[in-house]
Amino acid sequence: MAEQISKVKRIEVPEEAIRTRNLEDVATSVSENKDAILKGIELLESLNQSGILDMVNAFVKHREDALDNIMRELNKPEYSGILENLTNLLLLLGAMNLDDLQAFAGRLNDGVKEAAASGASEKTSYMDLIKALRDPEINRSITMLLQFLRGMGKD
Repeated sequence: MAEQISKVKRIEVPEEAIRTRNLEDVATSVSENKDAILKGIELLESLNQSGILDMVNAFVKHREDALDNIMRELNKPEYSGILENLTNLLLLLGAMNLDDLQAFAGRLNDGVKEAAASGASEKTSYMDLIKALRDPEINRSITMLLQFLRGMGKD
């Protein structure tokens, strides 16, 4: 019969070899991520120059006091309406089709620009309105407004 193993001798890796392997891993990682590291350094420099880095550092060091002050401010009566409606606002944004809303807002912005550019101070007669319906852009806008009103009025 074979003799039972009673002692296991573990191979000990010298600490210097571990340190050398770790340095090689870090050097490889730095080499592979050179662009990201340089951009990170540039970002840190910008944050430092603007003073935001000091502010964030102070916030992290004194986070309990800072969060206590923030919560005390948010508990004031003038902010209660905002906080109560914040959830409803987020749910509303989730329910909206933002692509369609963005297209509608773009057209609305174009209309506002056009209205601001024209300094029309003359009155519009009924005949002018009927003639304006022949303009394809005006006709398209009125049709869109009617469709909007129709959709808004559906049960």
